[in-house]
Amino acid sequence: MTSPTETGGGPNTGSTGESQGESNGSLKSTIGGAGALRSALTRPAADEALTAETVKAFLMANPGTLHDEPDLLAKLTPDAHREGDGVVDFQVFTIERLRQEIEDLRELQQALVTASEENAISRDRIFAAVLKVLDARNFEHLIHYITTELADDIEVDLVAMGVEASDSTRNMAGMRSPTDTPGGPSVMVLESGMVDALLGVRPDGSPRQHALRDDVEGAQELFGPHAVQVQSEALIRMTFSRAAPPGILALGSTRANQFYPEQAVDHLKFLAQVIERNVRLWLDLPPA
Repeated sequence: MTSPTETGGGPNTGSTGESQGESNGSLKSTIGGAGALRSALTRPAADEALTAETVKAFLMANPGTLHDEPDLLAKLTPDAHREGDGVVDFQVFTIERLRQEIEDLRELQQALVTASEENAISRDRIFAAVLKVLDARNFEHLIHYITTELADDIEVDLVAMGVEASDSTRNMAGMRSPTDTPGGPSVMVLESGMVDALLGVRPDGSPRQHALRDDVEGAQELFGPHAVQVQSEALIRMTFSRAAPPGILALGSTRANQFYPEQAVDHLKFLAQVIERNVRLWLDLPPA
C-alpha cells in the first residue's frame, strides 16, 4: 500500500507546503503539488517596474528609436530656462533647429519622390511613342505621326522638325511643310548652320546636342508664326546620316516651366535617336 507521503498528501506537502511558501517571502521556491503548480502557471506575473535604468537599457539596445521618432526628442526635452543672471539655456534653439532640419529633409524626400514619379510617367510616355515610331508603315506615315500625333502622346503642345538645307535644296530654306490643322506642327527647312545657331555651343566651343529653355518665346525658325504660343521649349539635335544635313527635333509648351535647363533630357534624346534612325532606314541613307 502506498504511504500518504508518497502521494503528496503528507504534512510536509500539498496545501501546507503551499501556504508555507506563500507566507515565507524569502523563499525562492516552494514544495507543493498540483495546487502550487496551478497557481504558478495561472497567477499573472507582476509587471516589471519602469525605471530610468530600464528606459536607458532599452534605448541602448535600440539606438534607432529617437532617429525613427524625431518628434519624441522634442517632447522629452524640457523648455529652455535661465540659469542665473545673463546665462540662458539655448537647448530650445538647438531643438528648434533640429526640428526644422527634419522638416526640410521630409520636404526634400517628398520632392524626390514626386520627381521620381513624374520621371517614370514621362519615361512611359516616351517609350510608348517610340513603339509607334517603330510601327510606321512607310516614311510618310512616320513623318505624319511625328508632326500630328506625337505631341498628344508625350503631352506637349507643339512638335516640329527642322532639317538644314543642302546645296541642292538651298532654295527651299525657310519653307514649311503644309499641315491639316492651322497652327499645327510642321517640318521646317532651315538655313545652313541654323542647327548650331539654335542649340548654341559649349564653353569649350563644341556644338551642343540639346537645349532646354524656360520662360521664353519659341524659336521662330522652327515653330513659325506659332512661336508666340511657346513659353518653354526642348531642342534636340538629330544626325540622320554622314551624307545628310543635320536636323533638330523641337518640342514646345505653352507652360513656361515644362522645360528648363536643369531638366534631365535622356528620354527626349532617346526619342530623337529612334526617329533619326527610322528616317535613315526609310530613306536608305548611310550610317551617321
